[in-house]
Amino acid sequence: MDNNLFSDDLAFSLSRFSSYEKGKEYFEDGQVDKIWQEENGYKSIVKGTHSYNVSLKFNDEEVLEYNCSCPYELDGACKHVVATIFAFASDKNFINKSSPKKINKENLDLEKLLEKTNIHQLKLFLKKIFIKQPQLIEDFNIFLQGSKQTPVTTNDYKTRFRNELDELDLEELLQVWYFEGGDYYDSDQYNDFDTSLSLSDVVENMTDLGKKYEDSENFGEALKIYQAIFEALDEKHNSLKGDDLELQDCFREELEKIVNDFYIKTLTKINNDNLKKIGVEYLCYLFQYDYNKFSSNQNNILLGLKQIILNKNEAENALSKLDKLKNKGDSTIPESLLLAFLYSMIEDWQLFEKISLKNLDKNPSLTLNLLRYYQKNNDKEKIIKIAEQILAGLMKKNDSNNFSFEFNQKDTKEIEIEIRRFLKEIYSFQTEYEDAISNLERLFLITGSLLDYQELIKKYKNVPEKIKYWETMIKYFSDKNQVKNIYKVFKLENQKEKILDLIKKYPTEESFPDMITFIQSDFPQECFMEYRKKVEEILKETNTEKYPVAVYHLKRMEKIGLDKVFADFIIYLKDIFKRRSSLMRELQENQL
Repeated sequence: MDNNLFSDDLAFSLSRFSSYEKGKEYFEDGQVDKIWQEENGYKSIVKGTHSYNVSLKFNDEEVLEYNCSCPYELDGACKHVVATIFAFASDKNFINKSSPKKINKENLDLEKLLEKTNIHQLKLFLKKIFIKQPQLIEDFNIFLQGSKQTPVTTNDYKTRFRNELDELDLEELLQVWYFEGGDYYDSDQYNDFDTSLSLSDVVENMTDLGKKYEDSENFGEALKIYQAIFEALDEKHNSLKGDDLELQDCFREELEKIVNDFYIKTLTKINNDNLKKIGVEYLCYLFQYDYNKFSSNQNNILLGLKQIILNKNEAENALSKLDKLKNKGDSTIPESLLLAFLYSMIEDWQLFEKISLKNLDKNPSLTLNLLRYYQKNNDKEKIIKIAEQILAGLMKKNDSNNFSFEFNQKDTKEIEIEIRRFLKEIYSFQTEYEDAISNLERLFLITGSLLDYQELIKKYKNVPEKIKYWETMIKYFSDKNQVKNIYKVFKLENQKEKILDLIKKYPTEESFPDMITFIQSDFPQECFMEYRKKVEEILKETNTEKYPVAVYHLKRMEKIGLDKVFADFIIYLKDIFKRRSSLMRELQENQL
């Protein structure tokens, strides 16, 4: 969904988590009414309690500035701004837009200065610089080397880095690692560690050399350096004994960092086929590495390989280096994903199907691509058979309260959603109505998206079917503590009496104020009484942190419009809680 201007990451970086979640939900529920671009920025209208106007603009530093007409007062972007960012990110009309670039005045001045300079002056200036800063001589040599690799081998670099590691005081290194982890509370006793080099600092100094070659687009040299750092660290890691074994995790962190943050990222920049081949082969070696020694998870290497391998020849080369993996009996999730990916790249559909079917139960994330393969072959029978088999297990996991998490892998909920969205194209509402409707009903339960609900109700044959489904929906979302999804449906259906029932049953629900706002003109007395109960419950406990919460609800309560009753309630509160000075001050500051 992301484009090069607006993205999920942008929305997340600008907002509190709660605003991000609500904004994403607003977008998915179709609450963004309109988006458009003007000369000075981007605009939208977002429907909430009211319709709100949102303005977005990138400043000269390419930082997004935003404004919304809603009353949101906390830090970060409100949910309406987040929803707007999602809307622009999903609109194909903005995919090729780019934010305005700031003209760098310093670069212009430098260009003019260089035009006035001759070769003799440049040489003289460089000589003076190198005398004062001899460390720049290496940088200059790297610059002159250009993209051509040096005769220095990976083993030469490894020997250099291993010597540096052997010179480290491991006992001090361990204490620095503990210190950085916050294990020491007596800062006076251990203040020396604050200036000592950590292993991360040492490795950073090593990787700086690789980054300098990268800056000169000498990616082959950079790969040699990063491989050498990894192997030097690995050898040192394997040589740890006795008390030094406590440093194992420290070394493993750096090993993972070298592979993920340096080797893979450099390889993605390479266009040279031979260099790319060498790099992919090394990643395949690491992917099959002894994980009792090297704990870097295979997921990042998998993601890297999927990003780097772009054609059939590259996939064939990778497979030729994965013999250990191909002959393995029990595959991990990343291993089966990699093999399935490579077999699909070389169009060996027999092996693709075989590895997918073998690992489906353990790795259901293989399901969607397998179903797409069957779809290409018009094999509807297999699609439904496999989908039903996998969905049965996914539903059991998703409906349980047990939390499971596989690092960097899709969770079971995401996989179920993917499969059910795919099945929408497969089932026929004319001949398979029951299965097709059941699929849409379940899809809404796991997404909670109004767009999915609206699609569902369009397919029902009659209203009684829909009303019957409400019972299932209420039970499911109540058990999941997702009452807001019930409210969204009843708001869409204008079922105000049912919303009143929700208010009475779930006074602590996050959407309580929104539910009140939606029905208060029809049920003013009932809404006032529910707010009164809520405020009195909040004030039962003498807790100054809860007073602003009580005042927030009182301000919302005031908008119901029962002025005389509200005024009497405020008098009552001031009388019964007159000894709570903080509460009285809070009421006064809010003009209550």
